[in-house]
This record gives sequence, C-alpha cells and structure tokens, in this order.
Amino acid sequence: MIGIFKENEKRYLNWHSANQNGYVFNHFKGKDAAYNKIHVATCRTLWREKDEGARTKVEKICSDNLHELLKITEEMRQTKGYSYCKICMPEYIVKGEKLAKYSWR
Repeated sequence: MIGIFKENEKRYLNWHSANQNGYVFNHFKGKDAAYNKIHVATCRTLWREKDEGARTKVEKICSDNLHELLKITEEMRQTKGYSYCKICMPEYIVKGEKLAKYSWR
C-alpha cells in the first residue's frame, strides 16, 4: 500500500513505525534524478537529527513493497528520472551509469 506524506511528520512517523522494512521515495520534484531518490525506510540519510520535525517538507512516497513503489515512481517521474540511494541501496546502482531513470523492469 502506498502512503504519501507532505507536511505531515506525525503520519510519516506512524507509517515508518509500522513499516521498518519498507521503502521511501524522496520526491523533490524538478528534473534532476540525483535529488529524487529511493531509500530503504531505515536509511540513515532519512533520519538525520537535523531533519527532525521537518522530514516531510520534501514529499515522501512510501510503500512496504518495492515493486509497487517503483511503479508509481516511474509514472510520476516519467522522463525526469529518479535514482537509488548509494548508501542504503548500492546493489541497485549500475556501475558506470550516469544518474538517470532506472527501471525495475
């Protein structure tokens, strides 16, 4: 199930508590795939102390199912692309490939 959180820290924290093994798409929008990243829900970059209380200033699209999240991410981003976090999802990054639209297909 997809959850979308924008300016709602409490709902995002509740989702996170119930979905520790889930995935989060940090949706900055714009054209730069490097800023629009998919993370595992427990990625340290999503839980920096300095972001406390402001984590949903950037829209978070979340799911407990990676394929479901990738499907909606590809629909939303289309030709603008997205990327995977190199810290929490390095196995999804193709070495030598520039940041671009990655596909789950």
